[in-house]
Amino acid sequence: MSNLTSFQRKLVYVGGILLLLVPIVWLGQPPNATVQQSLKRPGETELRIEEGSGGKLSQLRQTYELGEVSLGNVDPTSSTMNLLLLGFRGIATSSLWMDAQDQQKRKEWAELDSTIKSIVLLQPHFLKVWHFQGWNLAYNVSAEWDAVADRYYWVKHGVKFYIEGKDRNEKFPDLYWFTGDTLGKKIGRSDEWKQFREFFRNEPDKEQYPNGFDPDVNPDRKDNYLVARDWFIRANDASDQYRNRQHIMAEPLFRFYPARGLIDYALALQREGNFGEESRAAWEEAFEDWANKYGREEFDCPIGTIHMEIPEDEIEVYAARDAEEPDETRRYLHWVARYQDMCNYRYWRTRCKIEGEPEMASAHQALFDAEEAYRAADFDASISTYQEGMKRYAAMLEKYPDLKDDDNTIEEVMIAHLFWRDALRIVEGAEPSDEEDFPLKDMWIKHQNRKPMLMEEFQRRQRSGGKTI
Repeated sequence: MSNLTSFQRKLVYVGGILLLLVPIVWLGQPPNATVQQSLKRPGETELRIEEGSGGKLSQLRQTYELGEVSLGNVDPTSSTMNLLLLGFRGIATSSLWMDAQDQQKRKEWAELDSTIKSIVLLQPHFLKVWHFQGWNLAYNVSAEWDAVADRYYWVKHGVKFYIEGKDRNEKFPDLYWFTGDTLGKKIGRSDEWKQFREFFRNEPDKEQYPNGFDPDVNPDRKDNYLVARDWFIRANDASDQYRNRQHIMAEPLFRFYPARGLIDYALALQREGNFGEESRAAWEEAFEDWANKYGREEFDCPIGTIHMEIPEDEIEVYAARDAEEPDETRRYLHWVARYQDMCNYRYWRTRCKIEGEPEMASAHQALFDAEEAYRAADFDASISTYQEGMKRYAAMLEKYPDLKDDDNTIEEVMIAHLFWRDALRIVEGAEPSDEEDFPLKDMWIKHQNRKPMLMEEFQRRQRSGGKTI
């Protein structure tokens, strides 16, 4: 090499560089990408990679699902931003997080929205970004607004943020679950639940949504709890399809949410005064989903796999086996009981069954009608209706005594007594003494310690009407 002239050495260097470029190009050639209309969200495009295309490294990333395209829809802007930052992504991201907190404190909502979008560009596959900011928009930011319609807009914005996160990270069952949880809890159980549930079915912004619904969050114009259930089902499906464990809660709890969505839907119908066939059918469907779908799912435990639903014929089998393998049988039943306790399986099984019976529906209906009569100042009708409703309720509790210790049952009985007794004071000037006989007397006396706390709920419902739970 020392005998070569300067020009000759340069030629050798250039030849060496060109020679090295051959394996680099062969190994690192990018895959062939096609942009097509998304089937998931109208009006959007998604990037799809041709299977087996590109260089050797690209093919290995596709085979072992290590590339960004394997996670969900690809946003080329994110890759460009990370490339331009030249290793300073962490510093830029930290700065943006601080900016977002300051903007929220100053109530600069447009700037906050823009900053969150920038954070997502830099951390599209960091689950906590989607979790925290989606929750922040739906809960914290929405609470800063006075008008209920404005609050609903930001709740929905949080839901859409979760959906976008799901599109970018299809293998994360957590994001499907967060979407369903927000649709269920925030829309169905917040202080504004009446308006939110109505807005979900019938959008307040008629100019933007002339058809009366937002296709991004409720394309089929269903009840919010039923849409939440759809997302919970998709969360379970994503966990099964991608064999990707969620990181939210124990697996038996995570997987019961589709059935719990039906239970919440049935409870919401009752809360709104619907105790007819629609409500009963919802409870029957909830029982079917709880006992015969969720109850038959298999879960891993230290002794193998178990399922929570044990029909009578299986109980007979275990009883017969107990004589031959007592320790093994008892260990199995022990773990079944532990998993049942984890998700309150036996309670919800009984609750779904009893609520689907016409006699229980008529008891709830009578108590609901009696409260409505009280607020209409028809106290005589309220007294008689309460007495009839409590008699029906007492008959059902005799049939299902386990529900006597249920918090929801205790609250319903105690609130009914408070309304009934107040109506008696207004009409007759006195309420019955504990020595007299009256419906559900044993529960009224037993739970006097709860009376001070429930007086607040009673007084609130006197003023505004309707249940909060």
